[in-house]
Amino acid sequence: MFINKKFIYLIFATVIILFLNKVIAEEINILENITVTGNYYPKKLKETGSAVTIITSQDIDKSGMSYVSQILSATAGYQDYKSGGPQSLTRAFLRGNETDHTLILINGMKIVDSSTGRGSVDLERIKLNGVERIEVLRGSQSAIYGSEAIGGVINIILKRGTKEQVKYLNMELSNRLDKNIDTGISGNSDNLYFSLNYHHSEGPGISAAEKSLGYNENDSYNIDTANLVIDYDFNPKTEISLVSRVFTSEIEEDEAPLGPFIDADRQANLLDWQSSISLNKDYELFSLEANTSIAKARRYQLKEDRKFRWYIADLHSAKFKIDIPLNNKEKFIFGIDTERSHMDTQDQYNAYDFKVSSSSSFYSYSNNTIKNLFIDASFRSNHHDLFGLSNTYRIAGSYILSNSGFRIHSSYGTGYRAPTLDEIYGSYGSISIKEETSRSRDIGIEYISPKNNLIADLTLFATQIDNLIGYGPAPGYKFSNQGSAKNKGLELFVKYIVSKEIMINSHYNFLTTNNNGRSLSRRKKHSGKTSFSYNPEYFTSLSFNSSAEYHSNARDGAFSGGHIAGYTLIHSNLSYNLSDNSKIQIKIDNLLDQKYSKADTAGSYGRTLSLGVKLNF
Repeated sequence: MFINKKFIYLIFATVIILFLNKVIAEEINILENITVTGNYYPKKLKETGSAVTIITSQDIDKSGMSYVSQILSATAGYQDYKSGGPQSLTRAFLRGNETDHTLILINGMKIVDSSTGRGSVDLERIKLNGVERIEVLRGSQSAIYGSEAIGGVINIILKRGTKEQVKYLNMELSNRLDKNIDTGISGNSDNLYFSLNYHHSEGPGISAAEKSLGYNENDSYNIDTANLVIDYDFNPKTEISLVSRVFTSEIEEDEAPLGPFIDADRQANLLDWQSSISLNKDYELFSLEANTSIAKARRYQLKEDRKFRWYIADLHSAKFKIDIPLNNKEKFIFGIDTERSHMDTQDQYNAYDFKVSSSSSFYSYSNNTIKNLFIDASFRSNHHDLFGLSNTYRIAGSYILSNSGFRIHSSYGTGYRAPTLDEIYGSYGSISIKEETSRSRDIGIEYISPKNNLIADLTLFATQIDNLIGYGPAPGYKFSNQGSAKNKGLELFVKYIVSKEIMINSHYNFLTTNNNGRSLSRRKKHSGKTSFSYNPEYFTSLSFNSSAEYHSNARDGAFSGGHIAGYTLIHSNLSYNLSDNSKIQIKIDNLLDQKYSKADTAGSYGRTLSLGVKLNF
């Protein structure tokens, strides 16, 4: 069922690359031993059975992009939808799962969505300035991270302080009058390390409702966001960390009450922030981590300058964990965590104020007693105020075929998601709704060439979600459980370092979804992205980067008869170093001036030219 022409073409291209890899004589050793945090403790990428995508700070810098959603677009297993132009609502579909099946973390902190009381997260709220790397863990991670991780986890890791003081200022202006300013400082004082980053963006935007339907009112935006990371090393075995982030926005928006997007004189003001403090301490026989965090969100909507709706949400959480190395080959981890969610909402008709709590105990065991075989097993027991006890588990393995360059990785896990406060008590809520549960499995094979200049990975996956939650029929549209959904597909990734000057990254996703005989809304069967980087060896001041992404058509079940056409986007940027501390960048987004939508009748930017200046002090 996975075979189709596009897939055959990609396999053929991979074979060609493998052949070229054999004939290129120069040895290149650029690929690093990447460490991921997709478990209760860091592991080398080759040791984890999870299907993982790592986006490094170098990838972010080369891309010239500003938002997490942009750089993730069409990477392995990732799709999203967007309800209009810049700064409009953007949410992730990971492996075709619902948007609230992907857990979004910033340095391990959860983000709360004010309009749901928990649930899915608007990725347009997360900027790339100050981000060290992004880890995307695909497949059920509920046994490790709890609710909302049925489809996977996007873990965004911020930069920490540096040994030498670093200050920077980036400015960018587009032909559409979008303005972006990034600035920050990092450094240290004795054993205290700090990193502070700030981002501002504003612009006239476009109509979130498609202009071809006669909507011409621009929806402007004004965004500010900042993050702070402080680490203090009491001694080599004790560290305390503080992470804090704040986001504010004023965005004009359109609405889609029960049908296509329409122009509306409406504005949304959002304030959200997260803060956490953690203690890490190593003892002779074990190490411990204690963490507490707070996430808050305030969303106020105005219509004709009158406040007509607000959402207030809070999430308090705490975790305590102990790592016990049993020997050089085995490790055992256990711990507890707790959460309390609160949502207060009011519109012109109703007012709600509800709270719910949950607590969990979790256990993880890793084993490497057999050479080249790495096994992880995790179990979580969760107790929810409303839904009682639920258990999830996960087992993952990685096996390296000696001296062949090949590695097999596989995982199987169960997941669950407790309904959000909005799904239970909100305007469309139902107290009879049940938890969603899932079963997820994948198997993949990875190849790394002898010269370390090529890495390729092909992964097959399947997920079944039971008691899927969605809007019910008219009248009422109350949330209800809608049977089982099944998602299947494959993910292909190739990273090829042709030379010290040229690097190519390519992804392809094939996805099928089924719920009661219909595909899930807004999921594309085919999507893919290829990025090309060129850094001339004899003209090191210049660098060129370009990416092309393709998305096939999809239905949009949110509206009657809704349809999203397929589209191709090309983005390019050219950077030139004026000096060691200054750089200019010219960027063209949507080079083909493609007319496209990620949600039926939602508008999008055409060709956009930007000029940026980056300064280090």
